Amino acid sequence: MAPTLDQDKPPPPKKRTAKTRSRKRRPLESVSRPKQARSERTLERILDAAETLILERGLKQVSIGDIVREAGSSVGGFYARFKDKGELLVALSEQTQRRLAERVAALMDPGSWGDATLREIVHVCAQEIVGHVLSRRRLQSAILQSVAADSSRWKHGIEFRTRLVEGVTALMLTRREEIRHPMPERAARFAIEAALALMDQRALFGDLQEQWRLEEDTLIEEMERMVLAYLDVAP
Repeated sequence: MAPTLDQDKPPPPKKRTAKTRSRKRRPLESVSRPKQARSERTLERILDAAETLILERGLKQVSIGDIVREAGSSVGGFYARFKDKGELLVALSEQTQRRLAERVAALMDPGSWGDATLREIVHVCAQEIVGHVLSRRRLQSAILQSVAADSSRWKHGIEFRTRLVEGVTALMLTRREEIRHPMPERAARFAIEAALALMDQRALFGDLQEQWRLEEDTLIEEMERMVLAYLDVAP
């Protein structure tokens, strides 16, 4: 039986304010760790505020002033930690990757799937990918645009994407006998890269192209169909 990760899916992010108590987190590698506990709490509030506002409005509609007001901080407090919004996005990207890594760890563990078929594996993976991107689309769009502008900053993001592709590819290949494509290794990797590229486009152009405004269930269904057809999995 396939893991039922969708039952554990967290609700959409709630709006935070400066009074919201910060959660205890492992320090991000992309941000110099504040020396004082108060400074660390300020950093967490800035990250929470930025994430909330970008998800609500999109990056272009959010100023540094908006972020520090939401965080109950100051412009000086922002620039003490980040040179610009680009550096802020690097930190937000690393934070997002950590959260997603916790969720996909179970997905990439072959032992958690029991006797699930490849079709069942693809269905759950599609649910996870689509659900993640749609719930965080504006933030994902901002991150992708920033990567395109300065790829040198995005070591953590590139490493995470590579691990994700390799992990899901390896998982698909545990059901190699169900793949009728003549080159299963290449096909499995290409299929997951194509699925992720589809969702990158959804994140970037979802507000612009009417044809991309599909319901979540429809996107999941079409992604499954695409992957299974390319792998040539029997009905």
